[in-house]
Amino acid sequence: MREKKKAFKFIDSQKSLDQLVFELEHEKTLGIDTEFVRTRTYFPKLCLIQIASTNTMSCIDCLADLDMSKLWSLIYSHDIEKILHSGSQDLEIFYMINKTLPSNMFDTQIAASLLGYPTQIGIKNLLMEELSISISKSETRSDWSKRPLDKKQIIYAIDDIAYLLRLGASLKKKLKAKKRLHWSNEDCEGMLKLKTGLMDQSNVWKKIPGIKKLKLHESYVAINLANWRETTAAKKNIPRKWLLEDSDLMKLSTININSLKTIDLNWLIGKNFNDQDIDTIEKLIKNPEKNITTHHNSRKKGRNYYEKNNKLIQKITKEVVKKSSELGIAQEVLATKKDVIGLVIEDESRLTSGWRKSILGGKLQQLITSSQ
Repeated sequence: MREKKKAFKFIDSQKSLDQLVFELEHEKTLGIDTEFVRTRTYFPKLCLIQIASTNTMSCIDCLADLDMSKLWSLIYSHDIEKILHSGSQDLEIFYMINKTLPSNMFDTQIAASLLGYPTQIGIKNLLMEELSISISKSETRSDWSKRPLDKKQIIYAIDDIAYLLRLGASLKKKLKAKKRLHWSNEDCEGMLKLKTGLMDQSNVWKKIPGIKKLKLHESYVAINLANWRETTAAKKNIPRKWLLEDSDLMKLSTININSLKTIDLNWLIGKNFNDQDIDTIEKLIKNPEKNITTHHNSRKKGRNYYEKNNKLIQKITKEVVKKSSELGIAQEVLATKKDVIGLVIEDESRLTSGWRKSILGGKLQQLITSSQ
């Protein structure tokens, strides 16, 4: 249930939106969440923005004909701290609309992971653990584009922000006591630099199961097809898998063109393709763009280094496991497998800077030096 002391506003007119922004522009901290639909489109359709301050809770109807520019200025103000829970999808939408990301964000899921909570803990469980507050999540898959919204949807949307300020304060207090608040600040800042999904469409192919196990030519075909799929799905505004399933993309990537006179693509007919799409797919299979050196070189280097330095990687991993246990946090919070391998092959790794380096850097450098 929502906090009774806070006034609630449903904003669907320009006058009420402008008044809300005026009331909130001097706040130091705001809780923010969004509701959107994406089941039949490539781009998410933003339906609601929920904002909580010390005294008010508001749901802004993003489907109403509103000038949102002042609201975006408020959200993007560096002087106002924004508290979110698991905010990656919210940030993806903000980036889609504004082509940049806001600053001064505090993610309660990230903060909780540094206190020993599961890395993917949901807002419902975290509120119960931290504040003994129970909320319903029955509307998780609700259609937020329908109007009018029903009472259950409104309550759900309010509950998502009603306790964010209290939750943030509770987590910060514990982080300060453990001298880990700067860890949280650093990781939340890192979240803003870690561009995913719509923020970095050229790397979406990395999430396709099995793609990194393909042979060199197959990987060229797969990456080209994945990039074409991303561009085309965005142009048609349909989910990428409506255009081409991952399994079909992998099947096309492993066609041995040397043993075939013609490529049979008839099985693709009936999908969301036109004749030009079919021709493009055939060209990408026969003659893929091979200027994709970053992926294959790093993959090759990674594999060679992994085989050569397997014992070192195991020693570093053992040290990470030991230290994370001492700290009472999940191993992947301290360092993922990618972080460990990145450290060894001198690639991108969170272990090379910040609080992770300060607590592990010396020991890990000793292990690296002794292995040389």
